[in-house]
Amino acid sequence: MAMNDGYYLATYLHIDPIDHLLDTIVRHDQNMALFYKIGNSIELIHYWELERFSGKKEHHKSFHSVEQAKKTINKLLRPLNLTLNNMQAVWGTPGLNTTEDYHSLRQYDDLSYHSICHLFSSILLDPDKFYNDKIIGFAVDGGPDGVVDETERIHKPYYAGCYVNKGKIELFPVESPGLLWGWAMFYFGIKEGTLMALASASKSKAYYQYSHEIPLLDGSGYFGKENPFEKLYDKINSLTKADEGKLFNYFDPLFTEKENKISMLMKIIQEASFKVMDINIEKVLAHYNINPEETHLSMSGGFTLNCPTNSYLMNKYHFKSFIAPPCVGDSGLSLGTGLYAFYKEIGRISFTFRNAYYGEGNEFCEISTREKYGKFIKSISIPDKEIVVDDIINYPVVWFNGRTEIGPRALGNRSIISDPRSVKMKDELNRIKQREWWRPVAPIVLEEYLEQWFEGAYPSEYMLHTFKIKESMVNYIPAVSHLDESARVQTVNREMNSLIYDVILRFYQKTGIPIICNTSLNDKGEPIINRIDEAINFCLRKGIKVGYFNGNRIEFQNHHKFLHSEPSQRPLTIDDLNSDQKIALWKKANPFNVPKELLTFYKDPLEKVRFLYKYDLKDPDDASRLVNEIGPLKKYRMFVRKDE
Repeated sequence: MAMNDGYYLATYLHIDPIDHLLDTIVRHDQNMALFYKIGNSIELIHYWELERFSGKKEHHKSFHSVEQAKKTINKLLRPLNLTLNNMQAVWGTPGLNTTEDYHSLRQYDDLSYHSICHLFSSILLDPDKFYNDKIIGFAVDGGPDGVVDETERIHKPYYAGCYVNKGKIELFPVESPGLLWGWAMFYFGIKEGTLMALASASKSKAYYQYSHEIPLLDGSGYFGKENPFEKLYDKINSLTKADEGKLFNYFDPLFTEKENKISMLMKIIQEASFKVMDINIEKVLAHYNINPEETHLSMSGGFTLNCPTNSYLMNKYHFKSFIAPPCVGDSGLSLGTGLYAFYKEIGRISFTFRNAYYGEGNEFCEISTREKYGKFIKSISIPDKEIVVDDIINYPVVWFNGRTEIGPRALGNRSIISDPRSVKMKDELNRIKQREWWRPVAPIVLEEYLEQWFEGAYPSEYMLHTFKIKESMVNYIPAVSHLDESARVQTVNREMNSLIYDVILRFYQKTGIPIICNTSLNDKGEPIINRIDEAINFCLRKGIKVGYFNGNRIEFQNHHKFLHSEPSQRPLTIDDLNSDQKIALWKKANPFNVPKELLTFYKDPLEKVRFLYKYDLKDPDDASRLVNEIGPLKKYRMFVRKDE
C-alpha cells in the first residue's frame, strides 16, 4: 500500500443482497471515518455514524449492492466537496476496498481483526503516550463480525489485548465480560444500558456467588444449555418472600418483583465483570512486570460503556490514565481501521484526537427557520448567559451546538440540559424521553470542581466513568444521583467545549453548583438528533419551551398545533427498492429458491453454521447441499430468547 498524501476513507459497512433482504444483523452501528495524510501527520476530518442519517438506532442494514453503497457514500461526502474518486484508498468493507493490505490477517493471523481494530481505536488515540510510555489495552465486546476476517468467529479467540512499551507492541488473547451482558440482553430482551442501570437502582440482592470456571474467550460457554447464569436466574426466579433474609435480602418496594429479580442477577454479572477484568489485568501485570501507576489503561469495545467497571479498575490499580474514544463500541471501528492501517504502513504517526465533535454540523438560518415554523416561534434572539441560566433553572432546554459528538452518548452538543437541584427535573427528563422513572440522568461538571463533588474522581470527558457523589453533596444535586448515590459523570473544560463550559460556569456563579443535568437529544428508540429540523420537531412534539441552536435562542409556542407525532424523517434511506425490485433481487441472489427460513438460519452470524458461508447460492449443487445440511443443523441453535 503506497501511502500517498491525501484523503483516506475507512469504512465499517456491509454489502450483501440476502442480508439486505432478510435484514440480518451482520455489522451494527455502521460508520465511516475520513482522514487526511501529509507525510506522517494524520488528521481525522469527519466521522459518520449511519444511524444519525437513517434514523435507525444502531444502524445494521446491509447495502444490497456495491453501487448503492457507493452512491450513499458519495451523498455523505458531498457537503465536503468530495467523492470516492478523491480518496487515495478505501478500507474496511469488502466490495469497496481499493487495496487489500490494510488489515491484520497476515500480521496477526491468530487474532480477530475486528478486535485489533477496536484496540487501535484506543491505543493510538494519543500517539505521545503510545510511542513514549507504557499502555496495556483491552478490546472487550460481544464478538467479531467475520466480514473481513471470515475465520474470526470459527477458529480464533474473539478478544485481543496488548502491551505497548514505547511504541513496541505485543498482542495476545483476553477474556471479555461483554459476552455476559450480551447474553443477558438476549435472555431478557432488555438493552445492556438499561440492565446496567437496573443493577444499581434496585437494592434487592441475592446471596448467590459466581464462580468463574468457563473462560470468556468466545461464545461457546455462555450461549448454550450449560450457561451458569441461566441456572442462577432459575434459582433467583424461584425466590419468594419466605426466602427473605436467607437467600436474598428483600424485595425493594420501589420495583416490581420481576425487576428486583433481574437486578439481583445483573448485580452478580457486574461482579463477574469485575472479576474477569481483574484476571485480564493481573495476568498482564505479572507477565510483563508492570507497575500500573506508571502505565496507562486503554479500553475499547462495547463493554467499555460499562462505567462501573472502568471506575473500579482505575480506583483499584491506580493506572496513570484511562484512554478510550467516545465511540468505544462498534461505532468506533472505522477509527480503528484507519489508525491501524496508517500505523502498519508508516510505523510512527502523528495524530491528535481533539475532542468528540467530529460529526455533522448544521448552520442555523433564522429566515428559513421562520419560514418553516413561523406560527410555532414566539421569539428568536442571541441572549446573554444570564438568560441561559434562567432557562435551565426553569425547565429542560434543548441544546444544539456545532458538530455532533460521535459515540452513543450526548456530550454537550446534542443534549437536553437542566437544573440538577430538583428530582422533578429528572422525572421531567425521563417523561420527555419515555424512560423508566429510575433511569439516571448524567451530570456535566466543570473539571476543576470534580474532586469537590465526587469521591475517587478523575477526568471523564466522554462519560465513561461512574463516581460516588460525596455524602455532603448528594442533597444538592438529586437529579443526577442514581439510587445508590453514584453518577455517570462527564467532565468539561474550556478547551474541550467552551460554550457549554461558559454556561455551566455562569450557572455555578448564580447557584453555587458547578454541574448541570445532561441527557441525549433523542426520543425513545431514536438515534441522537443530527440536524436542526430534527431538533425543532422534537421540541414541538415534546412541549419544550426553549431551545438553543448554535447560540440562537428560540422560544416556542402553539405546541398543540404541531401535527407531527413522530420524529423527523432522516435524509438517508437504505430500503430504496420497490416490491418488483425486491422480487428481482431475490431471484438474482437466490436463483434456486433456497427457503427463506433456511436462509435466515444460514445468514445468522450468531449461529455455529458460519462455515456454510463458503457455499455459493448461485451454484445449483451448493444450493442443494445447503438445503440438505442446514435443515438438520437447525436444532443446534446457540440460544433461545426468553420471548421465543
